[in-house]
Amino acid sequence: MENRKTSIIIYPADFLASVHNFKKSEIANLIVAICEFNLFGATSVKLSELNKKRFDAIQQVIANHNEKWRQTCEINAQNAKRAVSRRKANAKRTVSEVIEFPSTGRQQEKESENEKESDKVNDKDCRERETALVDNLSYIGAPTAEDVSGYCNEIGITIDIPAFISWHNERGWKHGKKCIARDWQKAVRQWYCKDNELSLHEFEVAVLKREYAKELSSAKAVRYDNR
Repeated sequence: MENRKTSIIIYPADFLASVHNFKKSEIANLIVAICEFNLFGATSVKLSELNKKRFDAIQQVIANHNEKWRQTCEINAQNAKRAVSRRKANAKRTVSEVIEFPSTGRQQEKESENEKESDKVNDKDCRERETALVDNLSYIGAPTAEDVSGYCNEIGITIDIPAFISWHNERGWKHGKKCIARDWQKAVRQWYCKDNELSLHEFEVAVLKREYAKELSSAKAVRYDNR
């Protein structure tokens, strides 16, 4: 059965900017048209000429995201097939070796240890191949789009998440010789500050102040409830 993507990505800032002069009814029609088109391949909503232009522009972005998703699914399927074939080949070779060279006692224990070590190496190789060319999973500690989106919501910022992940994937999540996948949150803040021409230090101080204010407010609320 062919995989069909049932979710779409729309960036709020871009969407609102494209419909800022639309009536609410026109915006509602546009949203319904986009949902119907991506679920059923067609829409029953009649759109105005201007609304149709916005629909085509948004749908083109969605189509690009769907194509990347499809390519990722194909890569995962190919890697899974290779892993299964490799395991079957290893199993056949192991059975053949046992039949041709039966052993007892210490030899069997040694062969068992060698098989376990070989399985570890093969599993590691499979994992490395399965994650090759797949967004966010290719590098240890690299975040998913959901991780980045959640963190952006947490600190109250908006960035181009696909561009952020793609840019760092192309560079192996490294800055010089330093691996930044383990501290990708800082990379998100740096990306936002660069896009908005802000000082990273001043921005991080502002974030810390907001977090401290939230904690202080929560603590006061708890003390008030305990009275």
